[in-house]
This record gives sequence, C-alpha cells and structure tokens, in this order.
Amino acid sequence: MEKKSGSNFCSEFCIIGFPDEIGIQNVNGRLGAKAGPAAFYEIFNKMNGLTPLKNKQSGFDMVEMTGNLEKNYHLSADAVKKRVSKSLIVGIGGGHDYAYPWISAIVEARSLKNKKRPKIGCINLDAHFDLRAYQPLMTSGSPFRRLIDEKWIDGKNLIEFGIQEHCNVPELWDYARKQKVKTVAMTRLRNGKAVSEFRKALQSLKKTCDEVVISLDLDSISLAFCPGVSAPQGEGFTASEVYQMLEIAGADKKVTSLGVFELSPPLDHQNQTARVAAQSVWHFLDAKFF
Repeated sequence: MEKKSGSNFCSEFCIIGFPDEIGIQNVNGRLGAKAGPAAFYEIFNKMNGLTPLKNKQSGFDMVEMTGNLEKNYHLSADAVKKRVSKSLIVGIGGGHDYAYPWISAIVEARSLKNKKRPKIGCINLDAHFDLRAYQPLMTSGSPFRRLIDEKWIDGKNLIEFGIQEHCNVPELWDYARKQKVKTVAMTRLRNGKAVSEFRKALQSLKKTCDEVVISLDLDSISLAFCPGVSAPQGEGFTASEVYQMLEIAGADKKVTSLGVFELSPPLDHQNQTARVAAQSVWHFLDAKFF
C-alpha cells in the first residue's frame, strides 16, 4: 500500500452513476454500458476491508437520463456540482463521453468557489485517445477533444496512458501533437513498466496542475481481465497493475477524483469486468482515506 503524501482533499466520497450509452451508439460501438453503474454498485456495495469504506461514503447518486444526450450531460454535471464541494467524486459510466460533464463540472465548481479557474490535470488510462470530433455527433470517443476545445483543460495537462497505435487513426495522433497532449504508448509499458511509468506521469503532472483526476476506461485493461467493454483489447493492463496505479493515485493529495467508464454488463462474463471495476475503485478509495 502506498504511503499517503498529504491530507485528503475531502473527508468523504460520493459515487455518481452515469447510466447512458448514447455516445457509444453514436460511434457504432457495442452497447450495454447504460447498465454499468448498477452492476458496479451491486458488487462495490458488498466489499469490505479492515476499515470499511462505507463509513466514508456520503451517497450513491444515479443520474436519471433522458433521450437527449446534451440534456443528460447537464443533468450529470449538476449532480457532480451538487456534491463536489464536500465529497470526493467517483464517476461511473456509461460511455466514456461522460468524462466531459464530470471534468467540466469539477472545473466549474472550483472556479465559482475560488474565483479562479484551476489548472486541472488528467491521466486517461485508455487504449484510445478519445479525441474524436464531437460534431455533428458527440461520441464516447470525443470527451477529451471537447474538454480541450472548450478550454476546460489544457492539452499539455492531459496524459494519454496506455494508448494502442492500432486503435487510433492518424488524425487523432496529429490532434494530440498539436495540442501538446502527452502520449504514453502501451508498447512502452510492457514488461512490467506500467506502474513505475504511471508514477512518473503523475509526478510530472502535479508540477503544473492544481489538482489531478484519473479517468479509467476499462478497455485499457486486457480482455483476459475485462471482457465486458464496448471495444475490448487483447493487450492491455493487468488488473493488478491498475490496482497498484490507483493506489498510487489515491494516496496522493493532489488527486481529487476518479472516473471509471465503459463497463458493459451484457458483454461481461460472470461479472468479471464489474468486479475489476469495483475493486479498482476500492483500491483507490482505501488508499485515499486509510
């Protein structure tokens, strides 16, 4: 277990579910992620520990979705803003496009409170950049491009960690370079290097940012551990590597939120992916609070 580097940002946490998959449908992905938050929480709620996390949980909010994606983003952002001043937010998708309302809401809430827009850094654990164009349709592959274009985050404060070349077209690589997004390819993380490289990435981001959020797309984890995602990959992180990385993140006082996306129960096998998702969050929170 990581030794904590300082006091916690909040004394409690709230889990917010984003049960929607319209963004995945818009990119012709395999559906099922709208059932992700409920499947996650069914397992997470049964988990214990030496010091039970339930003592720190302030709520589980499931956003009530509509058939309109932009309206759903507003509802999701409102749910985050309602809780973020007192609770560490754990967002559970749903499509990865919900990284957009999750992160933008944190930035907006901090700006209103402090009368100054904070520099928010993000490490995105993902096989995909998720830097696709968001016009004419917002997709699950678009959140970070929209966040950058709308100035919620700066490209140089985004680290794409675990990117796989075959998953991303040249236009996305070009956009990442132009926006000074740092890319850490999966090929660089082979042979047991993922955890040490994650530690380096977090340390570098902390130098330029007021706080850091971690976005975990479950398709960054190998199909052997996480089959229940829209776009599974043969190569990827092991579950153990993700747990270790999230322990490092959780123990750091500058890491203030976690999002986990693309859990798709209809595509899962014996709740395997749901268990990895729940255990990932547990390791993060246990390191954060205990």
